[in-house]
Amino acid sequence: MAAKRAQATSEEAERQRMLVMERSAVRRAVLTPEQVDRERTVARDRSSAKRAALTLKEIEKQREQAREKVAARRATLTPKEIQLQQTLATERTRSKRATTSPNEAEEQRVVARKRSTARRAPYTPDELQRLRASVRQRKRLRKSDEHQQERLKTKL
Repeated sequence: MAAKRAQATSEEAERQRMLVMERSAVRRAVLTPEQVDRERTVARDRSSAKRAALTLKEIEKQREQAREKVAARRATLTPKEIQLQQTLATERTRSKRATTSPNEAEEQRVVARKRSTARRAPYTPDELQRLRASVRQRKRLRKSDEHQQERLKTKL
């Protein structure tokens, strides 16, 4: 199967992908919510097992590839699409926070603090100070942009 895929033209490969996507969509459409949950769990477990088997180099390679894909996708977005993506992300975050229990929220904060501490560990105090200053600057710029947008909306 992989050999066939390698020999196929890009148009043929795209057609095959579309057929597979359509078949998957049809199959998923008839699943019950319990079956959907079970499939998600199985997929999550499979993904976790794959990740556990990876070496650090493979993990870093995958992350780099993912970053490149995201960068390429973002480069093609218009400013309106970027704004829409940011709005959707904000709404997703708000809805997650609204449905999170206090215990889960505290757990997430602990994990975030640990992650942040681990990320900051290799920096010198001067570098940390510069990073914090740049974060504060970005926040100020974002707030001023939001404020200007609100003023424009109220004028219209």
